[in-house]
Amino acid sequence: MKEKVRLKSYTKGIKIVIEEDAELEEVLEEIEDKFKDSERFFGKAKLAVTFEGRENTIEEENAILDKIKETSTVNIVCVVSDKSEKAFDRAVGAVEQILGEDTAQFYRGNLSGKAILETEQSIIILGSVQKGSCVVSKKDVIVLGNLEGSVYAGADGGTHFVAALGMNPETVRIGDVKGKTKEKGFWGRKKQAASQIAYKKGEEIVFEDLNITEELLQSLS
Repeated sequence: MKEKVRLKSYTKGIKIVIEEDAELEEVLEEIEDKFKDSERFFGKAKLAVTFEGRENTIEEENAILDKIKETSTVNIVCVVSDKSEKAFDRAVGAVEQILGEDTAQFYRGNLSGKAILETEQSIIILGSVQKGSCVVSKKDVIVLGNLEGSVYAGADGGTHFVAALGMNPETVRIGDVKGKTKEKGFWGRKKQAASQIAYKKGEEIVFEDLNITEELLQSLS
């Protein structure tokens, strides 16, 4: 009988490859078996997850994640759309940084239309912020997807940042400094969604590649 689920493990993540014709019950049964068998290997590791193959609804993804939690001691910290190993490393590193704050919040799903998400705490968005939508946080904002809408971080006046696995915003404001989209791209950059972190330096917003996030965050803390 052909397997409906295959696991591909990385240092900081797991790719769950599901056959397109698989029924959810079949998927959950195989997830349970595979994570039981891999319990010694994964242990209590903090890992990011990505899905490939079958198109899952949010409810189905949540059911799969719940089954992993029931079956093993693995700590799935986020779901990412980027399927590269570097994306796992970046996502877990960013989440671990935010989780160091007692007040961090999670939002699972995409923001679209004219949706506005406001919080007084740091927030990790497990999805994308689409054009027209907006995120407002008194502290830090991490988007584990594409940031194409607007974001306002650091509303409390402290030293904060915005990070996204796909950074191509309409506007970014950090504290009292605001950036605007230009024809050639945001702040003169090409309109290509890159994994980056934005922070305030003096009277401007500076963008850095996300692969140096941990070092950069330590310097901001």
